[in-house]
Amino acid sequence: MFDDEEEDNGFFLLVLGVLAAILLIVTVVARSGDDLPEATVTGDTTTTTEAPATTTEAPATTEAPATTAAPTTTEAAAPEPTNMWDALNDSGQAGQFALIGGPLGLQESLEATDPAQRTLFAPNDASLAALVAANPNAINDLASDPDAANALVGYHFLPGALGAADLAELDGQTIEAITGQGIDVTVVNGNVVLNGVATVVDSDFTADNGVVHIIDTVLTPPTLNDDIGIQNIEFEVASSVITPAGQQELQLAVDFFTERADANALIEGHTDTDGSDETNQTLSQARADSVRQFLIDNGIDGDRLTTIGLGETEPVIVDGVEDKEASRRIEFELR
Repeated sequence: MFDDEEEDNGFFLLVLGVLAAILLIVTVVARSGDDLPEATVTGDTTTTTEAPATTTEAPATTEAPATTAAPTTTEAAAPEPTNMWDALNDSGQAGQFALIGGPLGLQESLEATDPAQRTLFAPNDASLAALVAANPNAINDLASDPDAANALVGYHFLPGALGAADLAELDGQTIEAITGQGIDVTVVNGNVVLNGVATVVDSDFTADNGVVHIIDTVLTPPTLNDDIGIQNIEFEVASSVITPAGQQELQLAVDFFTERADANALIEGHTDTDGSDETNQTLSQARADSVRQFLIDNGIDGDRLTTIGLGETEPVIVDGVEDKEASRRIEFELR
């Protein structure tokens, strides 16, 4: 029995020794684990996907696109103002009329906006050439007498802007030029005709301050005598004394200048060709002065009236023969 007990004790001690050896080995391995080489894994393995980082970066802030400026509204350029002087030259047909009117201030007048809105009948170059052909001194005469030239040019203007259609509607009527003198309007074969002689050949050159029409004949202003109906003014023979009949006729002129406070006039005295040039010159001047004085005595401002004696220089010729009664006359010209 003792022997069995010793045998059991020996076995027990052997087991304890084995356990102690195993513990020692485990301890050594644990202490030296960091120095062991990494294990190489071969064959199919299950890949472990790392969990995404907890903090997710915010997406980059996308800058708002730059504000696009609204497209600039381009206003249509305002057309350049066009005046009647431009319209006259744009017609390309009345260069001589513009040339003659230049020294008279025609350009400044046509460029002005005051007075505004007028109608101009501009004689074309051919009509002025015809005028010179009939009277080679016509242009020189106008150049030497600015008042007469202004009266001539003024007779080609109407107040207000009248287009071709407006003129056609005035068929059979008389319109008044800015000089106060009448212009007869008729329509012949669809064409507007002025005073029965001048045809509107091109029309409606419009401007901001009026309209220009081209005509084929220079308009000759009627004498004031025609406008106010004066037939003739009688004087005593070889005298500047006005007869009663002459005074009665002159009353028409008094009425006209009273009503037209803006009208000024040149009073021309004429004689027939009887007698000497010097005598006729003196007599014609004296008669013109007598008429002026009569008008002054009847309330007309003398500053509105000038006189000139032309003697026998402009006789009235009919069929090659002087009409002496007609040559002895007084004529009024608006100024």
